[in-house]
Amino acid sequence: MNNKSAVKSLYRDKRRRVWELDFLRGFAVIAMCFDHLMFDCSHPYGFFSDYKTGVSGVMDKLYGFARIYWDSTIDYGFRFWAHYLFVFLFLFLVGISCALSRDNVKRGALCGIAAIAFTGISFVCKAIGFMDDGIVFGILHCIALCILCVAAIDNITKFNKRVNLYAPLAIGAAVLLAGILNRFWTIRYDRVFTNEHFTGYVIGTFAFGDDWFGLFPYVGAVCVGMYFGKAVYSAKQSLLPMLDGKWHKPVTFVGRHALWFYFFHQPVLAGLYIVLGLIVGFSL
Repeated sequence: MNNKSAVKSLYRDKRRRVWELDFLRGFAVIAMCFDHLMFDCSHPYGFFSDYKTGVSGVMDKLYGFARIYWDSTIDYGFRFWAHYLFVFLFLFLVGISCALSRDNVKRGALCGIAAIAFTGISFVCKAIGFMDDGIVFGILHCIALCILCVAAIDNITKFNKRVNLYAPLAIGAAVLLAGILNRFWTIRYDRVFTNEHFTGYVIGTFAFGDDWFGLFPYVGAVCVGMYFGKAVYSAKQSLLPMLDGKWHKPVTFVGRHALWFYFFHQPVLAGLYIVLGLIVGFSL
């Protein structure tokens, strides 16, 4: 092999991604998009001024299905379990990515900048009536802080390989268990932002906003993912190369660009829903 071919091969190796991680991440993002679309479809009165007097078979069926789906959150129904399953899957994958990353401090900082920008956008949306409360500490904020936490754990435990490997697992399992025992899903939502509760919004003892994910217990999923990435993906290669192929490209594309989909999926989905409503005769 000549030097030029060797350089090209090395370049391709650096760009190679673990396809199944992108696939699972994309699947979780698609599930999030579906969840948010169902929320929009279950609140047509917030979009169309004459929905109560309008008649549309398509819109009524969408509304009925969305209400069944969204109301299943109550009494530990389907949406309750599906929501937390995909949230923890996504954060678990964040942890695996931390194990594969060369610079988690940089990743956490960049995610934090994106989170702050999204907070600003959310309050603009609140001011013009597109959001109720805005976002003070949402999923991006949580991910940024979780990445920095696992980076700190990784650096502190580097004095011993076994400690470095198992510390994220022990910490993550303890945090998740504590969250379950304290019924983290019952955290009280504040109706208005309270300065005294801001630390609680970050830690996870109080909740506020249109999108909220406190550090605990969600950092536990990232820690466990960090351990899994170190233990299973130590070679930083796919575990399922024989299944790799074009069949998963649409989903892995979403997974590779998860941040952009998070930023823009809601206005796109809401826009499509509004267009459908206008087509069948409703008014804004």
